[in-house]
Amino acid sequence: MTISVAVPRNGFVYVFGTKRQVTARIPLGRDARDGLVAFTPSTVTIRRSGSLLVFRENGTLVANLHIG
Repeated sequence: MTISVAVPRNGFVYVFGTKRQVTARIPLGRDARDGLVAFTPSTVTIRRSGSLLVFRENGTLVANLHIG
């Protein structure tokens, strides 16, 4: 499955597939700096509590990069 868009809304990042279906809902943190960083056709990267988290299109965590 391919990611067509990722949208931050109401404390979550919603990941949409090619048929506009929601494939994942990823919670954000409460820090003002938390949010969507980027997305590719296969991953979504968000910043949460001093870390960069990389998720697959189905919401599975792939990597957790601590940035301080």
